[in-house]
Amino acid sequence: MTVFSRFSRGAEDALIRPLTNDDRAELETMIASDPVGFLFAAEHLHHFGLPATSALTSLKTPHGFMGIFAPRDLPGEWGSKDAPAGSAAHLTETVGERLPGRVRSALEGLLAKAATKVGSSAGAHFAEEATVPRAAMPGLAETLAPASASLSGPVEPRYCLVGAFWLGANCVPLTVPEPYQRQVAAYIWRHNRRIGSIFGHSEPVLGIWSHLASRMSTPFDVRENQPLLELPPAADLSELVRAPLTRPSLGAPAITEPVRWARTDDRPSLLRASVAMFTEEVGYDPMTRDPAGYTRRIDELTRTGRTLVAVNSENVVIFKTDLGLAHDSTCQLQGVWLHPAYRGQRLAPVLLAQACHLIRQRFPHLSLYVNEYNAPARALYEATGWQQRSTFATVLF
Repeated sequence: MTVFSRFSRGAEDALIRPLTNDDRAELETMIASDPVGFLFAAEHLHHFGLPATSALTSLKTPHGFMGIFAPRDLPGEWGSKDAPAGSAAHLTETVGERLPGRVRSALEGLLAKAATKVGSSAGAHFAEEATVPRAAMPGLAETLAPASASLSGPVEPRYCLVGAFWLGANCVPLTVPEPYQRQVAAYIWRHNRRIGSIFGHSEPVLGIWSHLASRMSTPFDVRENQPLLELPPAADLSELVRAPLTRPSLGAPAITEPVRWARTDDRPSLLRASVAMFTEEVGYDPMTRDPAGYTRRIDELTRTGRTLVAVNSENVVIFKTDLGLAHDSTCQLQGVWLHPAYRGQRLAPVLLAQACHLIRQRFPHLSLYVNEYNAPARALYEATGWQQRSTFATVLF
């Protein structure tokens, strides 16, 4: 008996498989229901898309968007008296029993193929041509095949999409109904995913983690309460934006200009600031694990116009923040940091307001999430008008 033998799928369990282009409309609808909470999914769908339905998809290690397909609330085991006339169930009950075994098997196979051809995916949009071939993928046939083939025309498939999650370097749940969180955990474990974190809305994150905790290595940290904040579009930051940056009592070089977008000549100082921010926030120095990768990440954020900074008179970065995620009109701030020498001077609200003013010109809807125990950061966001929208959680490995 394997450690996950109790995770075996029963008749009422869901099917989990990679989503393909045929499922895109449903995934987009799911993302649109919470564009702030599902911003990670929106950006990744925009950049990476979904694969075409192909035999190659089924051969690869699962990566990308995974769909959770639950059985529909339809009669699951029709008897001959309940089955519609002309349906696969009706034919196999009334005629099949009188046929030799090999003939009955062949007939059932033909009926299954016919059922698949007349079916449509769970809300997905298929090409009009019924002859478009569909390659095999684990779980695909069951999620596409209808419960019966009727002479009156197509019927709904037996499974419908009820949830999704991203599986890559990180696991990011979108909608994962509680009855299927155990199966998602089993899916991650079965495919030996070495994920760096699980993050997103707290309920699915902590639900999945509860089924993985005893089987995965001890995490670096579990952050169960991370308020997801949003800056209302109507929030007026004009007074803070115009506030002076001079502080007579400041025992450090003065800030000579307001917040601006980072430039390539900020690189040495910006890298030091980013390392300091990461070490304070996460708890370890990123340069001790993957210095080249972290440096490339900082350079990429600068190159693509996703980092804002304020520098002092010696051209040293003393404030920074990044656009970690961005799609359409919404973005998510991350890595907000102020040099320790400039703290306690009421500079943070002014600098953050200036950054938000610049960002809003590109992305009117701003969000971020913060650790519940980080009282100074929460006070800063409250002072600049941010409001809690939901609660995130993160499991760090």
